[in-house]
Amino acid sequence: MKQFLNAIGLLFLLSCNKSYLSFKKDGFHGTFYKSFDKLKQQHGSVADFYNFKPHEKVASIGAQTCVGEAIYASFCDSVEFYLEDIDTTYFNAPQAAYVWNYYGNLSGKPLTSTYKLITGTPDATLLPKGYFDKCLIINSFHEFTQPQAMLKDIYSKLKPGGLLYIDELVPDKPGKKHGNCNMPLYMAREMDEILSTAGFKPMEGYIVTWKKGIAKRKIYNYQKV
Repeated sequence: MKQFLNAIGLLFLLSCNKSYLSFKKDGFHGTFYKSFDKLKQQHGSVADFYNFKPHEKVASIGAQTCVGEAIYASFCDSVEFYLEDIDTTYFNAPQAAYVWNYYGNLSGKPLTSTYKLITGTPDATLLPKGYFDKCLIINSFHEFTQPQAMLKDIYSKLKPGGLLYIDELVPDKPGKKHGNCNMPLYMAREMDEILSTAGFKPMEGYIVTWKKGIAKRKIYNYQKV
């Protein structure tokens, strides 16, 4: 689903000093921070927003290199992650095991959160129904070829009142395309219309600002109703 860079690496490529991270280690792909302090500085506030709680069931759609999920697992305990993607180029068991171990070592203790890998299809996640407290879509929603079919599927996978978080780049004008995949990005109004049609209620999101306070990325938050 994604190219070489995982979602987290892509979103921060332009804003990070490469001296404290790398994008490939031991033949594995993703974003690899060199210190937990720097990781916390870059991702701690987003982890706080997600507010993962022990024993929650969390699905991540478009997980690809699994690095983003391993990063968030380093900030929480005993969460059950299901990682899903349709592109198995980097989405595989050795990649997931490596990054889970890497971020456990970086945090100073083994990660207590578990994960399962699920290979889906363009219109279905193939995840268990009615099982998840939260679902993440990190830098992948704009790549969905069948967004309404996928949202219908995701709706069925969430528990009543479950939360859907969609982390996307914010275009400054209609029709602007993603710099990595060249797919069109959604304006905020379009996102709300699409999710409302799928049965989701908008909740308070989280704006991620970069240099000079410019909003470049938003984590949209929707609730299953």
